[in-house]
Amino acid sequence: MADLSVVVDGLKLPNPFVIGSGPPGTNANVIGKAFDENWGGVICKTVSLDASKVVNVAPRYARMRAQGTKEVIGWQNIELISDRAFETWEDEFKKIKDKYPDRVLIASVMEECNKDAWVELIERCQDCGVDAFELNFSCPHGMPERKMGAAMGQDPELLEEVCGWVHGATKIPVWAKMTPNITHIVDPARASLRGGATGIAAINTILSVMGVNLETLRPEPTVEGYSVPGGYSCKAVRPIALRMVMELAQMMYGDGTAEGEL
Repeated sequence: MADLSVVVDGLKLPNPFVIGSGPPGTNANVIGKAFDENWGGVICKTVSLDASKVVNVAPRYARMRAQGTKEVIGWQNIELISDRAFETWEDEFKKIKDKYPDRVLIASVMEECNKDAWVELIERCQDCGVDAFELNFSCPHGMPERKMGAAMGQDPELLEEVCGWVHGATKIPVWAKMTPNITHIVDPARASLRGGATGIAAINTILSVMGVNLETLRPEPTVEGYSVPGGYSCKAVRPIALRMVMELAQMMYGDGTAEGEL
């Protein structure tokens, strides 16, 4: 059998296939199923110290279909980060690493602009045995009123400071996940690397309004008559994402900002 193992930022993966943060990494059960199916790594659904601030709603998904075939070509979601208690995640991180020691478990983390909270979050996840961190600076609806998610990721100066806090709290790889909802994606990426991030992840979903219900005149999805722009994903996002990855690669290797792997 061919050897598909790769080394990325010092992490050895049995293969280069990694599940991104989201519903497929929402708990230990589904993460374990991914490893049973031989995925090389999983990035868990984003966790935070205080899950009580998260209130997920329903419906929170909308679909775009191709004319004629009705094939789904786009998804929009207004899903937030994990609403499960952080203590539950600590227990499950340990169980996952005990059962799958050769697989890479990456903790996606998000916090408010508070050094003590970030350091506590990083240290407690690290104590559970996770292999790396993905800093969620990219969720398009990640509680912007608390300066979290993309609201933080659109502020390069703030990113540099937060990455510095994380860099001082851990020695394992740290990837800063960039938001595409910004004019120049290289600006926050460069700031993150200056602050101490060892790599960059891209991209998250793109802010969108999927459509309007012509009977109710409400945007979709609508929750009790209310809605909000959500994150667009699926096939139509790929060329936009590849363009942004190209820009990040040109920045990292073209101006000497970084010599590691993207």
